[in-house]
Amino acid sequence: MLQACEPFAFRPHVKTHKTVEVAQLQVGEDSSKVHVVVSTVAEAEHLLDWLVECQSQGKSVNILYGIPIPLSTLPRLAAIGKRLSPGSMSVLVDHHDQLQPLKLFKHITGYPLGLFIKMDTGYHRAGVTLASFELSQLVSHILDEGDISAHTKLVGLYSHAGHSYSGSSASHAMAVLIAEIDNLRRASDLIKNLHPHIASSQLTLSVGATPSATSIQNLVSSGDGSHALDAAQAEAFAECIQTINATHDLLELHAGVYPFLDMQQLATQASPSASEPDTGRALSTSDVAFTILAEVVSVYSERDTCEALIAAGSFALGREPCKSYPGWGIVSDWGMTVSSGSRRSGWQVGRISQEHGILSHDPSVGCDIAKLSVGQKVRVIPNHACVAGAAFGWYLVVDSDLSEDRKDEVVDIWVRCRGW
Repeated sequence: MLQACEPFAFRPHVKTHKTVEVAQLQVGEDSSKVHVVVSTVAEAEHLLDWLVECQSQGKSVNILYGIPIPLSTLPRLAAIGKRLSPGSMSVLVDHHDQLQPLKLFKHITGYPLGLFIKMDTGYHRAGVTLASFELSQLVSHILDEGDISAHTKLVGLYSHAGHSYSGSSASHAMAVLIAEIDNLRRASDLIKNLHPHIASSQLTLSVGATPSATSIQNLVSSGDGSHALDAAQAEAFAECIQTINATHDLLELHAGVYPFLDMQQLATQASPSASEPDTGRALSTSDVAFTILAEVVSVYSERDTCEALIAAGSFALGREPCKSYPGWGIVSDWGMTVSSGSRRSGWQVGRISQEHGILSHDPSVGCDIAKLSVGQKVRVIPNHACVAGAAFGWYLVVDSDLSEDRKDEVVDIWVRCRGW
């Protein structure tokens, strides 16, 4: 991901893993910028000691709280900001009533709070639209009201392309990304036309979601081209970037779940396989880094179709559907002898309740279904890693580069933060 984003700024989201260790991998050891997105204040607090250390090394640090600001969090955000240098904290705003209370941040820290205007580019979860009166009103409050402009600083525009999850191809994901960039570019043009005194200012245009942001990996894939974007779309993306480069603005990409992946991400088919980079193939279960270890507690061989029960239900796996199949998780072939060649055992979590996961046949696997026994441990690939991970306080880390007899060896334990 870092290689694909070299021509742009990149701001990883930590909401999926919630660890210092993965955040360090996302940023890169040699990066002079440590700019991250968090979804909770607890995540920022968890990263704080590391971020302070990064600043002591002369690196640029910025935390963006990636939800329109809950005003009750301001004292905690300011406490974080006091330990960091000026310019290290940013929040999202999408309503003018959010602005006046933000003055508290500067009163506590001594420096202005950075603001990203949250734009709605089609997902309709949060944000203002390009054509809305609220956008121009919000910008006028930020830039023209002295009481607010003295305590805050307009840093840029931010959108989340959650609707990129609805696609099933790299082409769809790239089309969403191009539209998202164009929307924020036009919003920046509008703001600067209405407020000429900032015409030469640099605004950061922050765009992305894992499907759309990672679709640019197809442009640097070394595979056979079977999953690459067509030439016309690659040219359209290049023209979009040239348009941004001709302005004073900075394009920034953000993404979160890409280090782990899950069944929802595989369903988008947005980026090439990382485990088989030279093939040009799309993502598969072989690329997923995060699984839930569960125990088989019963086997029901006399039912109309054989089923089994694991002691992992919605509290362990989450309860989010995946468009590519009707289940709640895929059981990998870890520890089993199957011939599917796709890291799938032939079992899926077909039904689910709080602590019960009922395994049924995975129809996508044509091989004989693997036999299960009471007490056996299985690894389940969840539909949504962000939600499934929330049930756990740490990760047991294994290294797939080790020899075959050591691939299950726990080489580290990474603690993740919890709460808000």
